Amino acid sequence: MHVSYSQEGSLRISKIPATNDTIVLDSLTIFDFSFHAFCGGEEVLENDYYFNPLSREFKFNGECDDSLSVYYRVFPLDFSKVYQQKDTSLIYKNKGEIKEYYFQNTTESTDFFGGSSIQKSGSISRGVNFGNNQDLSVNSTLNLQLSGDVAENMKIRASVTDDNLPIQPDGNTNQLQEFDQVFIQLYGDQYKIIAGDFWLKKPRGHFMNYNKRAQGLYGQYSWENDNNGKWTIQGAGALSKGKFARNIIQGVEGNQGPYRLRGNENEPFIMVLSGTEKVYLDGKLMERGQEYDYVINYNTAEVTFTTRHQITKDVRIVVEFQYTDQNYARSLFQGSAEYQSEKFDFWLNMYSEQDAKNQTLQQDLSLEDRQLLSSIGDSLSLARSTSIDSIGFVNNQVTYKLVDSLGIDSVLVYSVSPDSAYYRATFTNVGMGNGDYVFDRFTAVGRVYKWVAPVAGESQGDFAPARLIVTPKRQSMVTAGAAYRFNKNFELKTEFSTSNYDQNTFSKIDSDDDRAIGNNTQLLGVFDLGNDSIPKWQIETAAEIEYRSEFFNPIERYRGVEFDRDWNIRGRNYQGQQFLANLKGGLRNMKYGVINLEGQNFTFGNDYQGNRARFFGGWNQKGFSANWDGSFLNASAEDENTYLRHVSDISQRIGKIKIGFKDDHELNRFIQGDSALSTNSYQWYDWQVYVTQSDSSQNAFKVFYRERYDWKSDTSRLKEAAKGRSVGAEYNWITNKASKLNTVVSYRTLEIKDKDLIDQQAENTFLGRVDYSLKLWKGALSTNTFYEVGSGLELKKEFLYIEVNAGQGVYTWIDYNNDGIKDLNEFEVAQYQDQASYIRVFTPSNEYVRTYSNEFNQSLYWRPERIWSSETGIKKLLSRFSNQTRFRVNRKTSDQTTETYNPLAREIADTSLISFNSTIRNTLFFNRTNNIFGADYTYTDAGSKILLANGFDARSNTSHEVNFRWNIKRKFTLKNAAEIGEKNSSADYTTGRDYGISYYKIAPSFIYQPNTKFRVSLNGRYEDKQNHADFGGEVAIVRDLGLQIKFNQAEKGSLQGEVKAINITYEGTENNAIAFEMLESLRPGTNFTWNLGYQRNLSENLQISIQYNGRKSEENDAIHAGGVEVRAFF
Repeated sequence: MHVSYSQEGSLRISKIPATNDTIVLDSLTIFDFSFHAFCGGEEVLENDYYFNPLSREFKFNGECDDSLSVYYRVFPLDFSKVYQQKDTSLIYKNKGEIKEYYFQNTTESTDFFGGSSIQKSGSISRGVNFGNNQDLSVNSTLNLQLSGDVAENMKIRASVTDDNLPIQPDGNTNQLQEFDQVFIQLYGDQYKIIAGDFWLKKPRGHFMNYNKRAQGLYGQYSWENDNNGKWTIQGAGALSKGKFARNIIQGVEGNQGPYRLRGNENEPFIMVLSGTEKVYLDGKLMERGQEYDYVINYNTAEVTFTTRHQITKDVRIVVEFQYTDQNYARSLFQGSAEYQSEKFDFWLNMYSEQDAKNQTLQQDLSLEDRQLLSSIGDSLSLARSTSIDSIGFVNNQVTYKLVDSLGIDSVLVYSVSPDSAYYRATFTNVGMGNGDYVFDRFTAVGRVYKWVAPVAGESQGDFAPARLIVTPKRQSMVTAGAAYRFNKNFELKTEFSTSNYDQNTFSKIDSDDDRAIGNNTQLLGVFDLGNDSIPKWQIETAAEIEYRSEFFNPIERYRGVEFDRDWNIRGRNYQGQQFLANLKGGLRNMKYGVINLEGQNFTFGNDYQGNRARFFGGWNQKGFSANWDGSFLNASAEDENTYLRHVSDISQRIGKIKIGFKDDHELNRFIQGDSALSTNSYQWYDWQVYVTQSDSSQNAFKVFYRERYDWKSDTSRLKEAAKGRSVGAEYNWITNKASKLNTVVSYRTLEIKDKDLIDQQAENTFLGRVDYSLKLWKGALSTNTFYEVGSGLELKKEFLYIEVNAGQGVYTWIDYNNDGIKDLNEFEVAQYQDQASYIRVFTPSNEYVRTYSNEFNQSLYWRPERIWSSETGIKKLLSRFSNQTRFRVNRKTSDQTTETYNPLAREIADTSLISFNSTIRNTLFFNRTNNIFGADYTYTDAGSKILLANGFDARSNTSHEVNFRWNIKRKFTLKNAAEIGEKNSSADYTTGRDYGISYYKIAPSFIYQPNTKFRVSLNGRYEDKQNHADFGGEVAIVRDLGLQIKFNQAEKGSLQGEVKAINITYEGTENNAIAFEMLESLRPGTNFTWNLGYQRNLSENLQISIQYNGRKSEENDAIHAGGVEVRAFF
């Protein structure tokens, strides 16, 4: 059984169990090169599975502790079927047999859309699973894509599914696959209507800015009037899918990431809505993608930067994004109207977003909670209440009992006793000394906390059974603006705005600060110099005035990303109305560039007043290029401030190269009332020289040397505190069609001059990436190499097991010690569908470990048949062989040594190794495409080590496998597989998971297939498994004999069945994880397993599938499981 997720268009995603069963993935033919399989976020190697795009059959042969996720695209047809316009039986052998022509009208059709011009694909299904070892469960899926003409001037585009995906797409590519978009869109020349998921983008205007994902109804209509003016109106009513947040993060020396994002309520664990993020480094917008600037994990809200940008203590990171907020149902209403003509423009915008205070989602509000919220007004820090809840005893959650301890009432004590463990609680980190509980340990169902007694009346813990209640909020804005063009030289624009922001709709207290107004007015002028029809020079002028009353609250940021830093008001709690005036003049040469001079004044209530002058521009002439931006700020607040800064980039092209110089300088002085220099004062100077390729169409390169000096205040003067040096190079080889090379490398040293002035250790940081591909001799030899080194953080992961409907999970629980408690070492990967009742969910913690990493991927494919298939002699013999090698390693350590950068270091037992994932797989083929005889030898060496919050989990698997096939005659085939290997497992977070199993097995198969409709195979297996004596010395011998029958009838259906007799001889204790691994979820002695599958096409658009399987051990009753599914195709 597998669970399918629909996507827009032809894209599909399915979650399937990691078993060795053959699974039919889809009803349509799959596009071969689009197919990818993933295990726990890591892509599965091609040699680890069998996949046939025509039959849609998939079989997994590798190792995976989780379910598999497969991504692929489908063709709109099933290419295994016969498609024809006419029945060939209508062809007459003799001309005399031709009958007279006649016409007969018929309305019979199985097309659900009545033969319309709409292109459609997808299906709807309903299934039932049942068995004597599981409860009955019902599942259904809807997957429908539509596009085409509905009527004249009306088109439709739709993607409809009833699947609710719990994950977001990966944020490691520039373009995202939006597989969770569900919508129906009708559109024509002047209108557009969308029902479902859609984006709301910024409308015209100054104050109103947003980039929202919503789910509801959206409409847009435009028309032209008699005065050549154009009207456009649009409106939306929807549920908001996310809430806006802005994080300002200071970079950490040598840490490329991940950097965790937080919500507006300081929520530590959030999910970012895909595609909504904007990431800035030092005020510059970055581009998403592994080959660009950053990657983002939307599910854990973590941003990691690539080697293109070395992250240091000096880098300023700003991330703006939307994240899911499930505290209340949140509605959104938007409307706008815009008129445009030659001389006059007008716009009106309205936006409102509000929480439904009486419709909570992930937080339950009692009557006492509601009364509390109504009494605190906007004092949100007071919205705290106890999280202790009486739920009765349940064994799939962490439960406590209430006791008295040392005269203190209502102390929570962890308990699994059904007669007292009635309570659950959510614990909040309130800081050390502010709580009475501390973290105790992990269990399979969650974290456990324990009470610690106060000392002398002072709390000794950092957690409390309390929760911060998120208040329901309402935010709205209305803007109205106009623009008037006096002539081609002058334009006047003005906009008025009102904002309304209520932080707590339960309370009317403090409501006097909800509403505010704003105005922005601009006068723009452009004057041509000279009488030429195409002017060479222009004077550009601009005057701007902006007013915001106190408590004005925009929807999202509309000013520059570093506006607060430009005026030195970041982190200052100023209050009052804001007044911003700006006067700018510039001289532009239409060929060479522009020079601008700007003067600004900014007033923030009675607390702050600043004046700022800015000189900026750019000039390019005869190979010389200069860009600069300099400013000086003089401000008065609680201290006197002067802020001088500039950045420049000057270069000269000499032939095919360009030599340049960049520098960046800031001097920021804060003088306190006693003339002392504030510790906030600083100065730094950053400069670099570089040489780069001037022609972008050629192989590109760049080398640079860079230095940075930092001065900090000791309250009397600025003293040198640190010095950094960097050197780096980039090279991109693009002119050779047979090979591509892209490499980036940089090295930085940080020297601390005064440890009293800067809280930072000296550090050396090395980053590098090499990406190389090569194809030779018509593709007979192809290779790809990727190598990357860096440093960052590794998150300590926690996981828990959640119970789901039987057959829809991945894991099974086996109570090894019969105590009724779900322990971490009692969950195993289910071998059979009826056992799969749990899923494992990784949850991020707040704990990170500093790591130094290297990642190496190497593939090598040798196919001599592409050049020697028509040769003779030794070349002809060699053309029968081919070889495929894949080597992948991702290694993170806590020590920075030369071994850190060695991709061949694979010792899992290394105590400095934090995280490790490696696979070596080499397959030598003989007669791979020959239909008579073929063989292959595969060597596999895989290992992994993951960091958990409570320890490590490490596994390795080494094997040698030989397969051969021999088509004795057209109807008979003999196959055999022989394998020898060793599996190892170790875990220090629990007991009973350590083993080292050596094994060998042989699996012959004899197949009789007289035609394409019928096939029968006799399959056998002999396997010997021995656990190392240090881990228990268990021994298992498995003898397996089975008969499999398959019957296919084109366009009608298929029937397949299999029965196996499995005899297991076992020496050792049965009730533990090692026995589960060696016995394959069966019992010692003779076991029987059987399965039967029937699929029938009831009509062209309707299909029924019936599945039944069972198993029987000597001491246990037979277990039966089955399912029925009906699927209709569009």
